[in-house]
Amino acid sequence: MEPVIVLDEELGAPLHWNPAWGDFSAVEWTLTGAGAATILAARLLSPSSSHATGGWGPDEDVREDLRLPTETGRRVSREISDITLTVSVGYPILIDSLLVAGWYRGNKDIALKTSLINAEVIAITLAIQGITNVTVSRERPYGRECGDEKTGLENDCVGTNRYRSFFSGHTSTAFAMAAASCSHHINLSLYQDPTADAMSCVGGFVVAGLTGYLRISGDQHYLTDVLTGAGVGTFVGFFVPWLFHYRDDGSDDALTHGADDGVNLTVVPSGQGAAIIGTF
Repeated sequence: MEPVIVLDEELGAPLHWNPAWGDFSAVEWTLTGAGAATILAARLLSPSSSHATGGWGPDEDVREDLRLPTETGRRVSREISDITLTVSVGYPILIDSLLVAGWYRGNKDIALKTSLINAEVIAITLAIQGITNVTVSRERPYGRECGDEKTGLENDCVGTNRYRSFFSGHTSTAFAMAAASCSHHINLSLYQDPTADAMSCVGGFVVAGLTGYLRISGDQHYLTDVLTGAGVGTFVGFFVPWLFHYRDDGSDDALTHGADDGVNLTVVPSGQGAAIIGTF
């Protein structure tokens, strides 16, 4: 019988979290919970009875150019936008966090941290979006055709969803996740290759941009709805991970220098201001 050789194949290099970045804090748990509650409240509340209608600036021209000509085509566009949104949300969590960070790079703690940060970003983004669309109460582009039985929009014209156009939830969420995922790739080098990490960032924003286009071609949103959603989502997606974690590189943890050379200088407060204590 030939001997059986078992190869102990190594997976990716160990993934490390800079201690200066901290854990997912109580403040973040509170923000995430408050965001989730706000999202629910915004869905339960009806938009303002004073509705904003029609396009702003270039909206009408863009709608005329990008809106698909048939209702069937527009519905397909909306359904595809649901798929691209699912990819935008699912890929960073399932692939980047759970599969790459948790399994391939062997750090379940970082997988959990990045997943929680992603959830926080989504909660904050959709909370802002929910408050805004209830307050602005902008009619969706297709709303002007409600009442015409030939359009096949009877179900879309019933209920409050008709007045939740500004700004786009699909687009803001997709861009928020693209930005948050990019933040993780920049700081953690999840794929262990600058080009691969950069391509992941680019891919996330391409899918997010496609989502925005599909919302316009499906006659669900105006250009200004999509651009605002993209801006808000991108800002939250980059700012929140930076604010709570990635902005601190650990260089300011202590004002101590020269330890490796056997000289230790420490700045301490004194009665007249500050003093330097040296250990040689």
